[in-house]
Amino acid sequence: MSYVMAGKVIYFKVCSSHQHSNKVFPERIRAWDYPSNMKVLKVTKNGSVRWGAYWWVYISTSLMDKHIGTEEVGNGIWKVFYKNVFLGYFNEKDIRDKEKPIRLSTNLV
Repeated sequence: MSYVMAGKVIYFKVCSSHQHSNKVFPERIRAWDYPSNMKVLKVTKNGSVRWGAYWWVYISTSLMDKHIGTEEVGNGIWKVFYKNVFLGYFNEKDIRDKEKPIRLSTNLV
């Protein structure tokens, strides 16, 4: 294996310890199906999901254009998942105050 850089030829020795993997990877990753008891929401470009008609809950910009699942624990408290990964909780009652931005928390208390 050789490369030409600014008129010079640079030779690279291929590492003798490298082995090709026998594992077959799929061309496309399958779509994730959330359980029927979860409410599925799409994360917008600003990293939030719309909750109801007027309120927003910030999730993360790294999940933009992805779908998340929310599951009600009880008393307006919701668990948030991305695929099978638990992201955190949010309290639906805190959303009603439009002055306060809502973010996920990792503990209930």
